[in-house]
Amino acid sequence: MTSQKDMPEMLTIRPPSEWRSLLVRVTRGCKWNRCRFCGIYPALGQSSFSIRTVAEVKHDIDLLRLLRPSAETAFFGDADPLEAGVDAFSEIAVYLRQVFLIKRLTCYARASTLYRLKEESIHLLARAGLNRVHIGLESGDPETLRFQRKGLSPKMVRQVSQWLKQAGIEISFYVLLGLGGRDHWQQHIEKTAALINEIEPEFVRIRRLWLYGDETGIAGAECPLWREIRAGSFIPQTAEGSVLEMRLLLARLDRLSTFVACDHQNNYVNVSGTLKEDRDEMLAEIDSFLVLPSEERQAHYEEVGSQI
Repeated sequence: MTSQKDMPEMLTIRPPSEWRSLLVRVTRGCKWNRCRFCGIYPALGQSSFSIRTVAEVKHDIDLLRLLRPSAETAFFGDADPLEAGVDAFSEIAVYLRQVFLIKRLTCYARASTLYRLKEESIHLLARAGLNRVHIGLESGDPETLRFQRKGLSPKMVRQVSQWLKQAGIEISFYVLLGLGGRDHWQQHIEKTAALINEIEPEFVRIRRLWLYGDETGIAGAECPLWREIRAGSFIPQTAEGSVLEMRLLLARLDRLSTFVACDHQNNYVNVSGTLKEDRDEMLAEIDSFLVLPSEERQAHYEEVGSQI
């Protein structure tokens, strides 16, 4: 039987777009772990946050070389591997590129962590070989971000995005449909679109709020936002409402060079394309769904369901 030390440690979560990448675990879990809409790391069994040693991660890279010697992309996790520190992260990134002919290195990154690191450190990360960061923007609305305890502000995101662009690191934002609930969805979407228009990230990836609980099969765990739902301070968006949110978001986004993707099976309508070239076609595809008979749309919502 193969011992644990003879296999690289697995990530808890990775972006769908990184499915072909080498998955290198630098940290375990999420240090912030306060977002009301999330709590997914504890729910999936990673209840605490810790930082792996550089030696441990390098050993995993050596093991990955045996398993996937021709890999061309790599992803560092878990939720915020930059919490390992710029020196450690850079040493691991440089070693990875010595072992593999990597064309692209990406990672999850909290905007608050990047903001704390400041411009000089971001340039150091770029020189070490970091090409793209996956940032959970979720919303551009300050009120929604505060309520959901995201721990960032639009002002912070603007500054961090400027530093990343100057360093030549691509930005991949995640936007969560439904995060403003049924009462604040327009404000959530309008301000999110305005922030994206201002920053013009390379990618925007659309997700739908997942209110996991007993029905999802994750025993003993539920989304922290359920407490606010029971208290009446948050009313979940409807299935149709989330589709309307996506339509409004696309309608409010300028014809940017940004690539928009619904690259997750949790979305009710999946569109993708570059805003500059494909926005009207994406809107037309959503509209063609919305004019279907209501019973047909409802059957589709039930079929898609909710899943991570």
